[in-house]
Amino acid sequence: MPLLDKRASVLSHILTLVILLANMLLPKTGVAQETLDIGLLIANKSQRSAYHQLAVQFEKAYPNITINYIVQDDKHYKHAIDTWLQQETGPDVLYWQAGNRLKKMAASNLIEPLDTLWLEQRWGEDFPLDIQHTLRYNQRIYALPYAFYQWGIYYKKSLFSSLNLSVPETWDAFLEVCAALKQKGINPIVIGGKDSWSVAAWFDYLNLRINGLDFHQQLMNGAIPYTDKRVVQVFNTWKKLIDLKYVVFTVDNKNWQEALPYIYHDIAGMTLLGTFAKHHISNLRSDDIGFFRFPQLKSHMPLYEETPIEVFMIPKNAQHKESARLFLTFVGQHKVQTKLNLALGYDSPYLYATAHRLYPVDSSAPVGQRHGVIAQYFDRDTHKAMSLKGIEIMAEFLTTADVSRATSELEKARLRAFSQAP
Repeated sequence: MPLLDKRASVLSHILTLVILLANMLLPKTGVAQETLDIGLLIANKSQRSAYHQLAVQFEKAYPNITINYIVQDDKHYKHAIDTWLQQETGPDVLYWQAGNRLKKMAASNLIEPLDTLWLEQRWGEDFPLDIQHTLRYNQRIYALPYAFYQWGIYYKKSLFSSLNLSVPETWDAFLEVCAALKQKGINPIVIGGKDSWSVAAWFDYLNLRINGLDFHQQLMNGAIPYTDKRVVQVFNTWKKLIDLKYVVFTVDNKNWQEALPYIYHDIAGMTLLGTFAKHHISNLRSDDIGFFRFPQLKSHMPLYEETPIEVFMIPKNAQHKESARLFLTFVGQHKVQTKLNLALGYDSPYLYATAHRLYPVDSSAPVGQRHGVIAQYFDRDTHKAMSLKGIEIMAEFLTTADVSRATSELEKARLRAFSQAP
């Protein structure tokens, strides 16, 4: 055989071996490698770690897809998401929040309806109807719920025990607890005022307990004036707490996290927060910090609850929609949700992921199966402009207790906000 022919034969064998080796190393699915861009709102290190582990799990299941998180804090994310959705191309999956905020995006045709995916995965059997209700617009469903947290009142167990105080279930009992704490020189309630937003939980709960969910949702949608006598009743009830000096509002110097030591050190008896606070409660104190649902004001009124729901959605301008659906399918598994929420400090909305006790002291209060028994939160349920101005007015109310001024200013804010585009 001529020398050139021998060299050609050797090169051919080498090339064949290279091709065989490459085929062995390539993913066997035959799908080209791609990057899935996912927008995330992350508030702390534990959340960052939780989502990192989710990406590792997903990439192990789908080795042809790489997760690229686009991470923002709360303030910047809510600005960025509007930009992303309006661009010609945007991220493939976005974190967002159920309720009014999600439905506004669906109404603007900015996100993909997911009815087919829900049918394929039979998620209608896996998630409570009241949670599904928060994801629907015009009878179509637009997101996958993967986490929720509850709101209630944190207190120090050993303090209540030392004063022979029981967890109050009614508003009258709650006022009695406040009076007993005040008599011992302990501020009954502390509200972190630096960022102000947690103030709205008091308004939401008082309105839900006094006027019910239907009225609350109409108010959030701008259909009822804040000068309505039923809203005035809410502020009058709130005013009583302020007039009796049951509330400490930390104004500029403390946020809700920095107000938690008020509870540890018996400076204050109670604070109203979401269960996201669990990650911020000192490990040395966690066994001594209890949690109970917001008390009942009217015996005939159902106990509607603040239950903010976290979701993933697919933008209309996503570039990898099939891979995005794979990601949602993966996150829609109950084992994945359970593991993720354990790290986040939240609960999974999946029916089989957790015991679903909204309130540890009340085993009879599971996430409901009926339509519309939960609210999201003031800033999630109403117009953005109304939320921003409304929280500012409510924070001011804690220092003035001026019902007339608060309701008239809120009404002005409602008229401005709902005359604007969404």
